[in-house]
Amino acid sequence: MYQSRIFSIKLCLLIQYFVYADSQCPSNFLKGPCSCIESNSSNDPVLLYPTVIESIPIRSKSIVCEHIENSLFDLRSFFVKLSAIFTADEKRINVTSFNDFLLHNTKMKHLPRNLFGNITFTTIILYQNPLLTSIDVNAFNNTRNKIEVFRTVNTSLSDSKTLFSLIREFTNLRFLSMENDKLKSIPDYAFNNSQLRYIWFGAHFKQTSQPIEYIGKYSFYHAPNLTSLRIFSPVLAKIGKYSLAMNRTSRTVNDDLGQMLYIDIGGSMLDSSSFESTSLTRFRNRSTFLRLYNTSIDYLNENVFQPFLESNPSSLLDVQDSNISRSCDSRSLWIKSEYCINSDSRENRVYGTACCSF
Repeated sequence: MYQSRIFSIKLCLLIQYFVYADSQCPSNFLKGPCSCIESNSSNDPVLLYPTVIESIPIRSKSIVCEHIENSLFDLRSFFVKLSAIFTADEKRINVTSFNDFLLHNTKMKHLPRNLFGNITFTTIILYQNPLLTSIDVNAFNNTRNKIEVFRTVNTSLSDSKTLFSLIREFTNLRFLSMENDKLKSIPDYAFNNSQLRYIWFGAHFKQTSQPIEYIGKYSFYHAPNLTSLRIFSPVLAKIGKYSLAMNRTSRTVNDDLGQMLYIDIGGSMLDSSSFESTSLTRFRNRSTFLRLYNTSIDYLNENVFQPFLESNPSSLLDVQDSNISRSCDSRSLWIKSEYCINSDSRENRVYGTACCSF
């Protein structure tokens, strides 16, 4: 019994050692504009990496390339050389598998085909690269099945066709965030990512956005596990009848938070006539929490928002941060009798309107 316990302890320590060793940077990492980030502790594998605006979490065994002033710098050659060195190292397993890639504060304009050689990442972060205008559709070929997180902040990426063709290839993508880029449209059937849970175009709490003018038909239809959608655009003026359509049918009609879809939309050009009829009813019976921020909506159009609230008895609407009338506008009076108290008499289903104030 005692020997068995000692063996178990030794085995646990051995496993922890190999996990820790595999999370560290290779000793033969090339010097240059890129560095390998590692933690000094197996108990804390995440570091807060300082950038020009904020500190962002970076995991151990990640690569950061930053402060590249030459816009024509051949980043691909760097990774090809690195791949050759790592591949020749037969003593370590998973030597070409890294966690995060951060491209930070550079003047690079383009990311070429097969950028990383044989090296793979699960997270790609393109942060503060204002001259970056294009990414080859095959830039992440070798790692596209590994990528779970894809983030861009303050780039000049605008080619929706190429960008979303690239994103659709990320079969394990779970989180997409794009802030303060130059994206003007979300195309028809933009996503085909079954694992994708979070799609964020801007963030209200950070006051970031995208200049999105148009959302295509069924853009999010093939993201069946989506739980959070955020779209913040100062120029978005219309939500089409098929723009927010979802393909996932809810298995329940109760208020299970695990089933709820959260949609946050913000933009000063959105008003009471911006939502086409039935644009908020194509959620396949799924409970949805719709939150509208900084819009010019001054009343709740019954033809739009009443069908939304009827689509699921647990769906909620929040217009607290919009330009809604501070008095109970007669055009919004329809919500007072049915939607200020839900079916279980527990709480309002509509927030931010005087018609539901007590």
